[in-house]
Amino acid sequence: MKVCVISNLFPPYHRGGAERVVASTIAGLKARGFEVIVITAAPRCSGYRASKPVEEDGVRVYRFFPRNLFFYGDDFRHSAPVRFVWHIFDVFNIFSYFTIKRILLREGPDVVHTHNLKGIGYLIPLLVRRLGIHYAHTLHDVQLVTPSGIIMKYHEHDFPNNFFLTRLYERLNRRLFGSPSVLISPSKFLMNFYVERGFFKNSKKIILPNPVDRVGGEAHMFSQEPTVCRFVYLGQIEEHKGVLLLIKTFRALVEEDRAPFSSNARRPGSVAPLETHASTTFCNSQHEDRSGWRLTVAGSGSKLAHAQKLAAGCPQISMRGRVGREELQSILREADVTVVPSLCYENSPTVIFESFAFGVPVLASAIEGVSELIQDGKNGLTFTAGNADGLASGLKWFAEHRAQWPEMSVAAKVSLSGLDLPSYLDKLVNLCYSTQLLI
Repeated sequence: MKVCVISNLFPPYHRGGAERVVASTIAGLKARGFEVIVITAAPRCSGYRASKPVEEDGVRVYRFFPRNLFFYGDDFRHSAPVRFVWHIFDVFNIFSYFTIKRILLREGPDVVHTHNLKGIGYLIPLLVRRLGIHYAHTLHDVQLVTPSGIIMKYHEHDFPNNFFLTRLYERLNRRLFGSPSVLISPSKFLMNFYVERGFFKNSKKIILPNPVDRVGGEAHMFSQEPTVCRFVYLGQIEEHKGVLLLIKTFRALVEEDRAPFSSNARRPGSVAPLETHASTTFCNSQHEDRSGWRLTVAGSGSKLAHAQKLAAGCPQISMRGRVGREELQSILREADVTVVPSLCYENSPTVIFESFAFGVPVLASAIEGVSELIQDGKNGLTFTAGNADGLASGLKWFAEHRAQWPEMSVAAKVSLSGLDLPSYLDKLVNLCYSTQLLI
Protein backbone atom coordinates (compact mmCIF):
# COMPACT_ATOMS: atom_id res chain seq x y z
CA MET A 1 0.00 0.00 0.00
CA LYS A 2 1.26 3.46 -0.84
CA VAL A 3 0.67 6.16 1.78
CA CYS A 4 1.22 9.86 1.14
CA VAL A 5 1.84 11.91 4.29
CA ILE A 6 1.38 15.68 3.99
CA SER A 7 2.69 17.88 6.79
CA ASN A 8 3.64 21.55 6.89
CA LEU A 9 6.97 20.74 8.59
CA PHE A 10 9.19 17.69 8.42
CA PRO A 11 12.71 17.21 9.81
CA PRO A 12 15.11 18.93 9.57
CA TYR A 13 12.51 21.71 9.59
CA HIS A 14 10.51 21.23 12.77
CA ARG A 15 9.21 23.11 15.78
CA GLY A 16 7.58 20.71 18.20
CA GLY A 17 6.05 17.36 19.01
CA ALA A 18 3.78 17.11 15.96
CA GLU A 19 6.74 16.80 13.62
CA ARG A 20 8.31 14.09 15.80
CA VAL A 21 5.05 12.13 15.70
CA VAL A 22 4.98 12.40 11.91
CA ALA A 23 8.61 11.30 11.57
CA SER A 24 8.15 8.33 13.93
CA THR A 25 4.98 7.21 12.14
CA ILE A 26 6.65 7.37 8.72
CA ALA A 27 9.66 5.40 9.92
CA GLY A 28 7.36 2.78 11.45
CA LEU A 29 5.24 2.43 8.32
CA LYS A 30 8.34 2.11 6.16
CA ALA A 31 9.66 -0.66 8.42
CA ARG A 32 6.37 -2.53 7.96
CA GLY A 33 6.71 -2.54 4.21
CA PHE A 34 4.50 0.41 3.31
CA GLU A 35 5.60 2.61 0.45
CA VAL A 36 5.61 6.09 1.98
CA ILE A 37 5.97 9.44 0.28
CA VAL A 38 6.06 12.79 2.06
CA ILE A 39 4.94 16.20 0.84
CA THR A 40 6.09 19.13 2.95
CA ALA A 41 7.07 22.78 2.83
CA ALA A 42 10.61 24.13 2.66
CA PRO A 43 12.19 27.61 3.03
CA ARG A 44 12.38 29.88 0.00
CA CYS A 45 16.13 29.55 -0.54
CA SER A 46 16.48 25.89 0.43
CA GLY A 47 17.04 24.75 -3.16
CA TYR A 48 14.28 22.13 -3.02
CA ARG A 49 11.79 21.77 -5.89
CA ALA A 50 8.60 19.73 -5.98
CA SER A 51 9.59 18.30 -9.36
CA LYS A 52 12.70 16.68 -7.84
CA PRO A 53 11.89 14.51 -4.80
CA VAL A 54 14.70 13.53 -2.46
CA GLU A 55 15.19 10.01 -1.13
CA GLU A 56 15.58 10.16 2.67
CA ASP A 57 15.97 6.87 4.57
CA GLY A 58 14.00 5.01 1.93
CA VAL A 59 11.20 7.59 1.85
CA ARG A 60 10.55 9.83 -1.15
CA VAL A 61 10.19 13.39 0.11
CA TYR A 62 8.77 16.24 -1.97
CA ARG A 63 9.74 19.65 -0.59
CA PHE A 64 8.78 23.01 -2.04
CA PHE A 65 8.32 26.63 -1.03
CA PRO A 66 4.56 27.39 -1.11
CA ARG A 67 5.11 30.86 -2.60
CA ASN A 68 3.81 32.86 0.31
CA LEU A 69 5.37 35.89 1.99
CA PHE A 70 7.62 33.72 4.14
CA PHE A 71 8.23 30.14 5.27
CA TYR A 72 5.97 28.95 8.09
CA GLY A 73 8.90 28.11 10.36
CA ASP A 74 9.93 31.79 10.33
CA ASP A 75 6.52 33.28 11.16
CA PHE A 76 7.52 34.61 14.60
CA ARG A 77 10.01 36.97 12.95
CA HIS A 78 7.31 38.99 11.19
CA SER A 79 4.87 41.68 12.33
CA ALA A 80 1.16 41.07 12.91
CA PRO A 81 0.05 42.88 9.68
CA VAL A 82 2.46 40.80 7.60
CA ARG A 83 1.26 37.59 9.26
CA PHE A 84 -2.36 38.61 8.60
CA VAL A 85 -1.73 38.86 4.86
CA TRP A 86 0.27 35.62 5.00
CA HIS A 87 -2.70 33.78 6.53
CA ILE A 88 -4.98 34.90 3.70
CA PHE A 89 -2.56 33.55 1.08
CA ASP A 90 -2.14 30.39 3.13
CA VAL A 91 -5.84 29.54 3.26
CA PHE A 92 -6.24 30.01 -0.50
CA ASN A 93 -2.80 28.88 -1.69
CA ILE A 94 -3.50 27.98 -5.32
CA PHE A 95 0.17 27.28 -6.02
CA SER A 96 0.26 24.57 -3.33
CA TYR A 97 -3.04 23.18 -4.62
CA PHE A 98 -1.77 22.55 -8.14
CA THR A 99 1.74 21.55 -7.04
CA ILE A 100 0.38 18.84 -4.76
CA LYS A 101 -2.22 17.82 -7.33
CA ARG A 102 0.57 17.04 -9.82
CA ILE A 103 2.42 14.99 -7.20
CA LEU A 104 -0.67 13.00 -6.21
CA LEU A 105 -1.57 12.26 -9.82
CA ARG A 106 2.01 11.15 -10.48
CA GLU A 107 2.29 8.96 -7.38
CA GLY A 108 -1.26 7.59 -7.19
CA PRO A 109 -1.29 6.85 -3.43
CA ASP A 110 -3.89 4.56 -1.85
CA VAL A 111 -4.15 6.80 1.20
CA VAL A 112 -3.43 10.47 1.90
CA HIS A 113 -2.77 11.23 5.56
CA THR A 114 -2.54 14.92 6.44
CA HIS A 115 -1.27 16.48 9.66
CA ASN A 116 -0.77 20.20 10.34
CA LEU A 117 -1.38 22.08 7.08
CA LYS A 118 -0.77 25.62 8.28
CA GLY A 119 1.95 26.95 6.01
CA ILE A 120 1.42 24.57 3.13
CA GLY A 121 -2.19 25.42 2.32
CA TYR A 122 -5.76 24.78 3.45
CA LEU A 123 -7.01 23.88 -0.02
CA ILE A 124 -5.36 20.46 0.28
CA PRO A 125 -8.35 18.69 1.94
CA LEU A 126 -10.59 19.96 -0.86
CA LEU A 127 -8.10 18.65 -3.42
CA VAL A 128 -7.90 15.17 -1.86
CA ARG A 129 -11.68 14.86 -1.76
CA ARG A 130 -11.96 15.91 -5.39
CA LEU A 131 -9.40 13.28 -6.40
CA GLY A 132 -11.41 10.63 -4.55
CA ILE A 133 -8.45 9.31 -2.52
CA HIS A 134 -9.03 7.68 0.86
CA TYR A 135 -8.24 10.47 3.32
CA ALA A 136 -7.15 10.51 6.97
CA HIS A 137 -6.39 13.64 8.98
CA THR A 138 -4.71 13.92 12.38
CA LEU A 139 -5.49 16.89 14.62
CA HIS A 140 -2.64 18.47 16.57
CA ASP A 141 -3.92 21.83 17.80
CA VAL A 142 -6.66 24.46 17.48
CA GLN A 143 -5.25 26.17 14.36
CA LEU A 144 -8.42 25.57 12.32
CA VAL A 145 -10.36 27.83 14.67
CA THR A 146 -7.80 30.57 15.28
CA PRO A 147 -4.97 31.44 12.86
CA SER A 148 -2.33 31.56 15.57
CA GLY A 149 -3.23 28.10 16.82
CA ILE A 150 -3.15 29.58 20.33
CA ILE A 151 -6.09 30.05 22.68
CA MET A 152 -5.09 31.21 26.15
CA LYS A 153 -6.72 29.42 29.04
CA TYR A 154 -9.33 31.59 30.81
CA HIS A 155 -9.24 34.04 27.89
CA GLU A 156 -11.26 32.02 25.40
CA HIS A 157 -13.74 34.83 24.77
CA ASP A 158 -11.26 37.67 24.53
CA PHE A 159 -10.27 39.50 21.37
CA PRO A 160 -9.13 38.25 18.88
CA ASN A 161 -10.86 34.90 19.45
CA ASN A 162 -14.27 36.50 18.92
CA PHE A 163 -13.18 38.93 16.20
CA PHE A 164 -15.43 38.66 13.13
CA LEU A 165 -12.47 37.79 10.89
CA THR A 166 -11.54 34.94 13.24
CA ARG A 167 -15.09 33.61 13.05
CA LEU A 168 -14.98 33.91 9.26
CA TYR A 169 -11.68 32.00 9.25
CA GLU A 170 -13.31 29.21 11.27
CA ARG A 171 -16.30 28.97 8.92
CA LEU A 172 -14.03 28.81 5.87
CA ASN A 173 -11.96 26.01 7.37
CA ARG A 174 -15.06 24.07 8.38
CA ARG A 175 -16.10 24.08 4.72
CA LEU A 176 -12.64 23.51 3.21
CA PHE A 177 -11.78 20.57 5.46
CA GLY A 178 -15.21 18.98 5.13
CA SER A 179 -15.26 15.41 6.43
CA PRO A 180 -12.14 13.32 5.83
CA SER A 181 -12.76 9.57 5.69
CA VAL A 182 -11.04 9.16 9.07
CA LEU A 183 -10.37 11.82 11.70
CA ILE A 184 -7.74 11.10 14.35
CA SER A 185 -7.28 13.05 17.58
CA PRO A 186 -4.66 12.28 20.25
CA SER A 187 -6.98 13.57 22.98
CA LYS A 188 -10.68 13.58 23.81
CA PHE A 189 -10.45 17.30 24.47
CA LEU A 190 -9.33 18.23 20.97
CA MET A 191 -11.86 15.94 19.31
CA ASN A 192 -14.69 17.49 21.34
CA PHE A 193 -13.32 20.97 20.68
CA TYR A 194 -13.89 20.56 16.95
CA VAL A 195 -17.06 18.46 17.08
CA GLU A 196 -18.76 21.09 19.26
CA ARG A 197 -17.93 23.66 16.58
CA GLY A 198 -19.49 21.63 13.77
CA PHE A 199 -16.29 20.32 12.14
CA PHE A 200 -15.92 16.89 10.48
CA LYS A 201 -19.58 15.89 10.81
CA ASN A 202 -19.39 12.78 8.63
CA SER A 203 -15.89 11.55 9.43
CA LYS A 204 -15.11 8.32 11.23
CA LYS A 205 -13.69 9.66 14.51
CA ILE A 206 -10.87 7.92 16.39
CA ILE A 207 -9.10 8.85 19.65
CA LEU A 208 -5.54 7.61 19.17
CA PRO A 209 -2.90 8.97 21.60
CA ASN A 210 0.43 9.85 20.04
CA PRO A 211 3.07 7.11 20.04
CA VAL A 212 6.07 7.00 22.33
CA ASP A 213 9.41 5.92 20.87
CA ARG A 214 10.86 4.74 24.16
CA VAL A 215 8.81 2.92 26.78
CA GLY A 216 10.13 1.13 29.87
CA GLY A 217 13.82 0.54 30.23
CA GLU A 218 15.98 0.91 33.29
CA ALA A 219 14.87 2.53 36.55
CA HIS A 220 15.32 6.29 36.56
CA MET A 221 18.24 7.61 38.60
CA PHE A 222 16.95 10.49 40.70
CA SER A 223 19.25 12.86 42.55
CA GLN A 224 20.67 11.29 45.69
CA GLU A 225 21.59 14.60 47.33
CA PRO A 226 19.01 15.56 50.00
CA THR A 227 18.85 19.23 48.92
CA VAL A 228 19.17 18.77 45.14
CA CYS A 229 16.07 18.90 42.95
CA ARG A 230 16.58 19.06 39.19
CA PHE A 231 13.69 20.62 37.25
CA VAL A 232 13.64 20.76 33.45
CA TYR A 233 11.63 22.60 30.84
CA LEU A 234 11.73 21.25 27.27
CA GLY A 235 9.87 23.08 24.54
CA GLN A 236 9.33 26.29 22.63
CA ILE A 237 10.52 29.48 24.29
CA GLU A 238 7.29 31.39 23.87
CA GLU A 239 5.22 33.33 26.37
CA HIS A 240 2.12 31.17 25.83
CA LYS A 241 4.12 28.10 26.88
CA GLY A 242 4.54 29.57 30.37
CA VAL A 243 8.33 29.28 30.37
CA LEU A 244 8.82 32.96 31.28
CA LEU A 245 6.50 32.51 34.26
CA LEU A 246 8.46 29.42 35.26
CA ILE A 247 11.82 31.21 35.16
CA LYS A 248 10.53 34.15 37.20
CA THR A 249 8.83 31.89 39.76
CA PHE A 250 11.82 29.58 40.12
CA ARG A 251 14.22 32.48 40.51
CA ALA A 252 12.03 34.12 43.15
CA LEU A 253 12.02 30.88 45.12
CA VAL A 254 15.75 30.25 45.06
CA GLU A 255 16.64 33.85 45.90
CA GLU A 256 15.39 34.07 49.46
CA ASP A 257 15.26 37.85 49.63
CA ARG A 258 12.94 37.88 46.60
CA ALA A 259 10.69 34.90 47.44
CA PRO A 260 7.18 36.33 48.04
CA PHE A 261 5.48 32.95 48.23
CA SER A 262 4.18 31.49 51.48
CA SER A 263 3.98 27.70 51.33
CA ASN A 264 1.52 27.53 54.24
CA ALA A 265 -1.14 29.64 52.54
CA ARG A 266 -3.93 27.83 50.72
CA ARG A 267 -4.26 30.05 47.70
CA PRO A 268 -6.20 29.69 44.45
CA GLY A 269 -4.21 27.72 41.94
CA SER A 270 -2.25 25.61 44.43
CA VAL A 271 -1.44 22.09 43.34
CA ALA A 272 -4.14 19.47 43.69
CA PRO A 273 -2.61 17.59 46.69
CA LEU A 274 -2.73 20.82 48.74
CA GLU A 275 -6.48 21.07 48.15
CA THR A 276 -7.46 17.38 48.22
CA HIS A 277 -5.27 16.00 51.02
CA ALA A 278 -5.81 17.70 54.35
CA SER A 279 -2.64 16.18 55.81
CA THR A 280 -0.36 17.79 53.25
CA THR A 281 1.74 20.57 54.77
CA PHE A 282 4.73 22.59 53.67
CA CYS A 283 7.71 23.96 55.52
CA ASN A 284 7.96 27.69 55.90
CA SER A 285 9.78 29.08 52.85
CA GLN A 286 12.23 30.99 55.07
CA HIS A 287 13.66 27.70 56.45
CA GLU A 288 13.94 25.69 53.25
CA ASP A 289 17.34 25.05 51.69
CA ARG A 290 16.99 25.58 47.94
CA SER A 291 20.68 26.00 47.20
CA GLY A 292 20.63 22.65 45.40
CA TRP A 293 17.67 23.40 43.16
CA ARG A 294 18.42 23.48 39.43
CA LEU A 295 16.31 24.48 36.43
CA THR A 296 17.37 23.50 32.92
CA VAL A 297 15.55 25.25 30.06
CA ALA A 298 16.03 23.73 26.60
CA GLY A 299 14.38 25.03 23.45
CA SER A 300 14.21 27.95 21.05
CA GLY A 301 11.68 30.54 20.02
CA SER A 302 10.91 34.21 19.69
CA LYS A 303 11.22 34.82 23.46
CA LEU A 304 14.62 33.16 23.88
CA ALA A 305 16.46 36.47 24.42
CA HIS A 306 13.84 37.55 26.97
CA ALA A 307 14.12 34.23 28.80
CA GLN A 308 17.92 34.50 28.88
CA LYS A 309 17.62 37.99 30.34
CA LEU A 310 15.26 36.75 33.07
CA ALA A 311 17.70 33.97 33.95
CA ALA A 312 20.84 36.11 33.77
CA GLY A 313 22.84 36.18 37.00
CA CYS A 314 21.10 33.15 38.50
CA PRO A 315 23.59 30.24 38.49
CA GLN A 316 20.84 27.75 39.33
CA ILE A 317 19.17 28.30 35.94
CA SER A 318 20.79 26.80 32.85
CA MET A 319 19.66 28.03 29.42
CA ARG A 320 20.55 25.34 26.87
CA GLY A 321 18.90 26.71 23.72
CA ARG A 322 17.77 24.29 21.05
CA VAL A 323 19.02 20.75 21.61
CA GLY A 324 19.18 17.64 19.47
CA ARG A 325 17.43 14.36 20.16
CA GLU A 326 20.35 12.75 21.97
CA GLU A 327 20.95 15.78 24.18
CA LEU A 328 17.24 15.96 25.02
CA GLN A 329 17.34 12.34 26.19
CA SER A 330 20.46 13.07 28.22
CA ILE A 331 18.66 15.95 29.96
CA LEU A 332 15.71 13.70 30.85
CA ARG A 333 18.00 11.00 32.23
CA GLU A 334 19.36 13.55 34.70
CA ALA A 335 16.02 15.18 35.58
CA ASP A 336 13.93 14.79 38.71
CA VAL A 337 10.83 16.67 37.50
CA THR A 338 9.68 17.95 34.11
CA VAL A 339 7.68 21.19 34.21
CA VAL A 340 5.01 21.95 31.58
CA PRO A 341 3.62 25.38 32.61
CA SER A 342 1.49 26.10 29.53
CA LEU A 343 -0.84 29.10 29.52
CA CYS A 344 -2.70 28.01 26.37
CA TYR A 345 -4.86 25.10 25.26
CA GLU A 346 -2.76 21.98 24.77
CA ASN A 347 -3.67 18.86 22.87
CA SER A 348 -1.41 16.06 24.07
CA PRO A 349 2.09 17.46 24.68
CA THR A 350 4.79 15.12 23.41
CA VAL A 351 7.15 16.28 26.16
CA ILE A 352 4.89 14.66 28.78
CA PHE A 353 5.05 11.30 27.01
CA GLU A 354 8.82 11.61 26.61
CA SER A 355 9.21 12.48 30.28
CA PHE A 356 7.06 9.52 31.36
CA ALA A 357 9.09 7.23 29.08
CA PHE A 358 12.17 8.07 31.18
CA GLY A 359 10.23 7.69 34.41
CA VAL A 360 10.28 11.41 35.20
CA PRO A 361 7.11 12.78 36.88
CA VAL A 362 5.57 15.96 35.52
CA LEU A 363 4.38 19.22 37.06
CA ALA A 364 1.93 20.75 34.59
CA SER A 365 -0.77 23.36 34.13
CA ALA A 366 -4.28 21.96 34.42
CA ILE A 367 -5.08 22.38 30.72
CA GLU A 368 -7.74 20.08 29.24
CA GLY A 369 -5.49 17.94 27.05
CA VAL A 370 -2.82 17.81 29.75
CA SER A 371 -5.26 16.84 32.51
CA GLU A 372 -6.09 13.67 30.57
CA LEU A 373 -2.49 12.54 31.09
CA ILE A 374 -1.66 13.61 34.67
CA GLN A 375 -2.97 11.79 37.72
CA ASP A 376 -2.36 14.13 40.63
CA GLY A 377 -0.11 12.62 43.25
CA LYS A 378 0.57 9.51 41.13
CA ASN A 379 2.53 10.36 37.97
CA GLY A 380 2.66 14.11 38.49
CA LEU A 381 0.86 17.21 39.74
CA THR A 382 -1.23 19.93 38.15
CA PHE A 383 -1.79 23.56 39.07
CA THR A 384 -4.03 26.34 37.79
CA ALA A 385 -2.62 27.65 34.53
CA GLY A 386 -0.88 30.99 34.90
CA ASN A 387 -0.99 30.99 38.71
CA ALA A 388 2.50 31.71 40.09
CA ASP A 389 1.56 30.65 43.62
CA GLY A 390 0.27 27.31 42.33
CA LEU A 391 3.41 26.77 40.30
CA ALA A 392 5.60 27.67 43.29
CA SER A 393 3.67 25.29 45.54
CA GLY A 394 4.15 22.52 42.98
CA LEU A 395 7.90 23.08 42.79
CA LYS A 396 8.16 23.01 46.57
CA TRP A 397 5.94 19.94 46.87
CA PHE A 398 8.27 17.90 44.69
CA ALA A 399 11.33 19.09 46.60
CA GLU A 400 9.72 18.13 49.91
CA HIS A 401 8.37 14.73 48.83
CA ARG A 402 11.51 13.11 47.46
CA ALA A 403 10.49 9.76 48.95
CA GLN A 404 7.58 9.60 46.50
CA TRP A 405 9.70 10.10 43.37
CA PRO A 406 10.46 6.40 42.72
CA GLU A 407 6.81 5.44 43.11
CA MET A 408 5.74 8.26 40.80
CA SER A 409 8.40 7.17 38.31
CA VAL A 410 6.88 3.69 38.10
CA ALA A 411 3.40 5.19 37.70
CA ALA A 412 4.68 7.47 34.92
CA LYS A 413 5.91 4.50 32.91
CA VAL A 414 2.70 2.56 33.55
CA SER A 415 0.80 5.56 32.11
CA LEU A 416 2.33 4.72 28.73
CA SER A 417 0.95 1.20 28.58
CA GLY A 418 -0.18 0.49 25.02
CA LEU A 419 1.30 3.73 23.68
CA ASP A 420 4.47 2.27 22.19
CA LEU A 421 5.05 2.85 18.48
CA PRO A 422 4.23 -0.74 17.36
CA SER A 423 0.87 -0.64 19.19
CA TYR A 424 0.13 2.79 17.70
CA LEU A 425 0.90 1.54 14.18
CA ASP A 426 -1.29 -1.54 14.68
CA LYS A 427 -4.26 0.69 15.52
CA LEU A 428 -3.44 3.21 12.79
CA VAL A 429 -3.25 0.56 10.08
CA ASN A 430 -6.33 -1.34 11.24
CA LEU A 431 -8.53 1.70 11.81
CA CYS A 432 -7.32 4.02 9.06
CA TYR A 433 -5.44 2.14 6.34
CA SER A 434 -7.19 -1.25 6.20
CA THR A 435 -8.11 -2.53 2.74
CA GLN A 436 -11.77 -2.75 3.82
CA LEU A 437 -11.83 1.02 4.27
CA LEU A 438 -10.45 1.57 0.78
CA ILE A 439 -13.24 -0.34 -0.97
